[in-house]
Amino acid sequence: MIAHAPHRRSTLRRQAPFALGLIAAAMLAGLVFAAWQANGPALLYGLAANGLAWCL
Repeated sequence: MIAHAPHRRSTLRRQAPFALGLIAAAMLAGLVFAAWQANGPALLYGLAANGLAWCL
């Protein structure tokens, strides 16, 4: 059992950046979703207004 311990540490070191990246992406997605929930109607109206302005 003790002979396999260094292999597990190297695997953890390889996967740690990937895991941290996934956590960061999940946090960013959560913040974006919260912002959309708070400001979604105003953002949608602003996008629609800009789109209609191009048609005039």
